[in-house]
Amino acid sequence: MGIWTELGSDPARCGLVALVGGGGKTTTLWALAHEAALAGRTVLVTATTHMMPLPEVPLTHDPGRLPELFRDRPVVLLGRWDAPHKITSPLPPEALRGLADVVLAEADGARNLPLKAPADHEPVIPPNADAVVAVAGLDALGRPIEEVCHRIERVTAILSKNSSQTVTEADMACLLAHPHGGRKGVPAGAEFRCLLNKADTPQLRERGLAIQKLLAAEGIFAAVHTYSKEERGGTCWF
Repeated sequence: MGIWTELGSDPARCGLVALVGGGGKTTTLWALAHEAALAGRTVLVTATTHMMPLPEVPLTHDPGRLPELFRDRPVVLLGRWDAPHKITSPLPPEALRGLADVVLAEADGARNLPLKAPADHEPVIPPNADAVVAVAGLDALGRPIEEVCHRIERVTAILSKNSSQTVTEADMACLLAHPHGGRKGVPAGAEFRCLLNKADTPQLRERGLAIQKLLAAEGIFAAVHTYSKEERGGTCWF
C-alpha cells in the first residue's frame, strides 16, 4: 500500500499539499512525490519555510523554467538558497498552486525532533492548500517533553504538563488534534491527515494504533507508518 493510500488521500484531488509537524516530514514529502510521479504526474517540491534539497532532484529558483525541466524529469525542486544548505520558495505560498500536477510544500520546522507545537509564525501553510499532513514520531512516547519536543513551552501549555513529564499516547493525540498544535492554520475545506511515523517495533506500532483510535474519535484520519533505513531521507527514490 502506498503512502497516499495509507493517508486516505489521492494526488488526483490534492494538487497542493502542505506538511507540518515533526518526526519525518521530509521523508514523507519525498515518498508522496515519488508515488505521484510513478502515477504519471508532474510534481513540484518546495518549502514555505526551509528544507534541505536532494542533489538528485533538479533545482531552480525560476518558476519560468519549470515547463522545460518537467520535459526531462517528473519531479522538480523550486527554491532559492536562504540558509546554509537549505532552500525556501521564491514565491509566496498562495502562488504555488498550479505550477505542477501536484505541489508538495514543507511548511514547518522541528529541528529534527519528533514532536512539536507551532510558534505564532508557524506553520506557513498555503491558504489554498487542498490537504495538510501533520507528522509525529512515535519515538517521542515515554520520553520527557524537554528531550523530544520542539517549542517546549508551547507543548507544555497545550498539555498542561511540565517539561520533565513524559509524552503519552493521549498527549500525542492532543497535540496533533489541537487548534494550536497540528491543526493550526489548516485552511477551511482542506483535508487534514496525521501520520504517526517511526512505528519501528511491534510495541510502537501498537501504541500508534492506540493514538489512531483517539484521533478517529475526534474525526481525524491517521496512518501508522514506518520507513525503512534506506527510505529515510528519500534519496533511494531519486
